[in-house]
Order: sequence, then C-alpha cells, then structure tokens
Amino acid sequence: MRTRWGGIPDGLSLSRRSIEQPRLPGLCAWLAGAIALFFPIAARAQIQMRIIGQERQYAMAVSPLKNLSGDDNHQASNAFTRTLTRDFELSGYFRIIDPHAYVEDAQQSGYELGQFNFADWTSINTDFLVKGAVTVDGPKVQLTVYLYDVAQQRRKMGKNFTGAVDELPRMARRFADAALEAMTGQRGPFDSKLAFVSTGSSRFKEIYTQSIDGQDLTPQTHNSTINLFPDWDQSTRYLLYLSYKSGEPGLYLADLKSRVESRITSNRGIIIGGALSPDGQLIVASIERAGATNLYLLDRSGHELRRLTDTGGINCTPNFSQDGSKLAFTSDRSGNPQVYVMGLSGESPQRITYKGSYNTNPAFSPKGDRIAYQSRSGGRFDIFTIPSTGGDPAQLTEGGGTNESPSWSPDGRYLAFSSTREGHPHIFVMMVQTGKLIGSLTEGNGNDTSPAWSWWLGE
Repeated sequence: MRTRWGGIPDGLSLSRRSIEQPRLPGLCAWLAGAIALFFPIAARAQIQMRIIGQERQYAMAVSPLKNLSGDDNHQASNAFTRTLTRDFELSGYFRIIDPHAYVEDAQQSGYELGQFNFADWTSINTDFLVKGAVTVDGPKVQLTVYLYDVAQQRRKMGKNFTGAVDELPRMARRFADAALEAMTGQRGPFDSKLAFVSTGSSRFKEIYTQSIDGQDLTPQTHNSTINLFPDWDQSTRYLLYLSYKSGEPGLYLADLKSRVESRITSNRGIIIGGALSPDGQLIVASIERAGATNLYLLDRSGHELRRLTDTGGINCTPNFSQDGSKLAFTSDRSGNPQVYVMGLSGESPQRITYKGSYNTNPAFSPKGDRIAYQSRSGGRFDIFTIPSTGGDPAQLTEGGGTNESPSWSPDGRYLAFSSTREGHPHIFVMMVQTGKLIGSLTEGNGNDTSPAWSWWLGE
C-alpha cells in the first residue's frame, strides 16, 4: 500500500486507551521501554551543544568572513561561521576562542597569506585559524575559506563554495569535514543527518530528522500515535520506521525526496521492528507469531526472500553492516538476550557477547570491525563496543542514568546514544576511542530516543 508521505493520519480514530496501551503481543522485553507509556511534556527546546570533559583541546578562532560584495549586514558571514563554530565544538577537538578577544578587524584585514598578521592570533594563544571572504549576489553566494596553522604560519587547507544563500550552513559543515580531514587524516562527520524519536511538544512519539549540529529540525511523522526505530539507507533518501498509526505495529518505508511511503506487511505475523540495508533494497523484519519472534529478509516492497532465524524465542533489533553482507541482532536462544552476527543466508549465527546477561541493540561500525551495543547492569544500561568477531568488550559509559541505542557516525569516531543522565532521555554524542562525552544534542523536558546517524549526504 502506498500513501502520500506527509505525516497525515490515516483517518483511523484511536481512543486514549488504544494509544496508551498498544497491542504488543510477544514483544521483546528489552524493547518494552521504548514503547512504554508517555505523558504530556513541555515544548521542545532549542538544540544546544556543549563540551564536557577536561581533555586538552586546540584553541580555534573562526574569524568573520571578509565582505567582498553584497554582505554589508554580515548575514551570510554569520550563517557560515555560526554553523562552523558549532561543528568544531561538536568535534570535541577544539576550544573556540571568544570573538570578543580577536585583535584584528576582519573587514580591514585580509584572508590570504601575507594579508594579515599571525602575531594578532598568537597574542590570544590561537592554535588554528579560519579566515575567508564572501560575495553575495542576490540569492547566490560565493565563499573562499582557509584553515591556517598559526604556530607554523601556514595554510593547511582551503575550499571554494558557490551556491544559494540558504546553503551556507551546509557549506560550513562540508568545510568542517574537510578541515578535520586535513588535521587528522579522516573526514569529519558533520555533513550528515540524525533521525530520532521525540515526544516534541506533545505526548506522542514522532520521528524527527535534523542536521548533526541541530539545524533543519524536521518532523517526518505527525500522526499522533507511536512511531519508533528510524533507520536510514546510505543515500539518506529512504527512512524505515515502525508505527502504530494503523492500530497495530507496522513498518513504513518513506521516500523523503518524493514524500511517498509504502507500508511493509507480512502474512507471517505482526512486524515489530526492522532494518534497512545500506543500498535501500532489502529489509530485515522482526515478525512475531504465537509467542516467537523471528527475522525475515524482504525486498523493499515487502516480498519475503527468506527466513533468517527459526527459534521458538525472540530474535530482534537487526542491524546491517555497512557493506550489507552481515547482520547483527539480539537473540535469547542461549537463555538471555545476547548479540549475534550472521550472513544474509541466515546460516550459522555466531554469538559474540558473553559478558553480561542482557546485551541488546547492536550496531555495526562503518568499517565493520566493531559492534556497539547496550548492556544492562545494576538495573540500568550502558554502552559497550566489542570486535565484530567477538572478544573483550570495552565499556564507554558508566554512571549518570541509563544509556541506550548506540548509533555510529559515518566516520566511526563518534557514537550518538540516548541517555537519562540529565533526567529526561536526550541524545548525546561521545568519542569512541577515548570515551569522552562531548555533550547533548537535545535539551528541555521532552523525551528524545532511538538516534540513527546517517551516512554522508554527498555532493
């Protein structure tokens, strides 16, 4: 069934009782928290980003862009530098110098080597400096932007951009990605999207998407019921999610470009979750019937290709590897929920978690070498990673509430996850290698859960 994709309710009238007590036959116990009752909350606050931790950070100055023409009010410069500053903060590598401390006037100074004085920046202990110029011609904008190493008094990289004025924030994200690549040898993750579940300003769970730095917040559903578990394809055109908008759980595949969606159904039973392959052509669905939940491989239209698991227990929370060749999932076939890995043939699943009696929600790293997951201990969950072939797990979070639903950045350096460390669940970001918590993407009294970090957006 195909319907216009615009978040318009199907016309089904649901009572308060049917919304708050959805039919969940045989649903995985470890999924119940995501579909628990929810209550009225305050309106969603503006997204804030802050740095948490005491590790050394490089001092970064982001100078206003020099106006060459058409930006007399500095709106274009401000749109670019504001987004770039947020992304550098989000990286966790930098401490942003307060612009009030800048010695030079960007409009009087130059932006090319030899056109400005490095001493103006060493005097305020700057490690790295961004300078550039902007030309605005009606709806069009041209940028030239450079990253300088102040101590070595040399240019590390530069980028030219041409496009529409409203594309300035994305230009900043692409520059941030390139700047991180110049400094670390690895592209940054900022030119990507985040999907997540939020109660927003109501008591209903809806799917939202936004840029990683918090801009472009867009509700993808608004059907006044329960919507869960968003999952991207690699192109970021398609978004798979679970919804109760028809009165029972069902999978929906949304084409965000054409604004059309398809409902995925099965005669095998009730679909309670699923995952979308990186190429967007395959779906693995968790289907419940007669108290057992098993995984099935479907094509994008919902046609069954093969059964992947066949146990009398629970098999759910599937997640594709980035190359689409493997699947991580949760199963209780050993007695308690544990993480398993198998190929798309469904043969010989390998159990990879042995420490901990309750391990769920696996997520492959972009390289496929590690899997992040949540493990319960002492009545709450924490985030761990483990080699995808099994081995010793590494704990990344501890203390500060329950931490759930890890999702990798496309560069593999960061994990987004849901945490109650500040009260209500919000989305946080941390650096995987060091375990450094960078900060929260969402604040306020709302509930924000189930993050799904997309692949890079492309050109």
